[in-house]
Amino acid sequence: MPKLFSSKGKKNTINRKHVLYGLLIVTGIVLTTIALRIVLGEVVEDAAARTEYENLRESFPEIAGEQTPSVYDEIDENLPEDIPEDIEELRDMSLDELAAINRDFVGWINANSNLIDYPVVRGSDNNRYINTTFHGSRNSAGTIFMDYRHSSGFDEQVTVLYGHFTRDGSMFSSLLSFLNDGHMRSNPNITITTRNGGTLTYRVFAAKMTDAWDEAYAVGIHDSARASDVFPNAPAGASRFLLLSTCTRSPDPDERILVFAALV
Repeated sequence: MPKLFSSKGKKNTINRKHVLYGLLIVTGIVLTTIALRIVLGEVVEDAAARTEYENLRESFPEIAGEQTPSVYDEIDENLPEDIPEDIEELRDMSLDELAAINRDFVGWINANSNLIDYPVVRGSDNNRYINTTFHGSRNSAGTIFMDYRHSSGFDEQVTVLYGHFTRDGSMFSSLLSFLNDGHMRSNPNITITTRNGGTLTYRVFAAKMTDAWDEAYAVGIHDSARASDVFPNAPAGASRFLLLSTCTRSPDPDERILVFAALV
């Protein structure tokens, strides 16, 4: 009876299997290495951005929410309601210094019990600060930025601010907490110090998980709809609004967290 398979054929089959297994192992190692490099790269960049913004807060304590009480306490433990003129001058000087560092500087945002405490910029488009820090460094944490189609004065019907959802919880990552109604009620205020030294206080009234195509983004930019008719649970009589927007860690690149606040 003739042999159906030769020993040579068996060896070739075994060799092909070994080669295939070897390729699979090598591919797995390469993909794992790439994934680790991406994750580690993001961790390193987040740490660098966090250090940069911490240094900014220390350099400009008159604006940054974390430092303001200590600055005031050095002057008088029982300050009157009106801020002393020398503090006003110091604040104005600091605003000018921030603008000197970055000419796109439009204000400073403080919210969510100082978890959000950053300078705000407005670029020539909405791509400029996605991967660029306030000092101009290339970094995936980016900068909190205003939609470029707004004026820089926070004086329109709606102003939209964007920020990243980072691994270390910085930038706009803490917007996730506003999806909890109890947290929203406990941390409702958002303070904006504008480039010209004014102070605007907004109160959060809604937050939702949505997508990049939510109609709220279009109000005041692409259409003339009244924000109070579009925004969920908008307070009666409110005429100026602030929207804070961030992406998520979801595999869906269009998923967004959107926080709504009305000027008090």
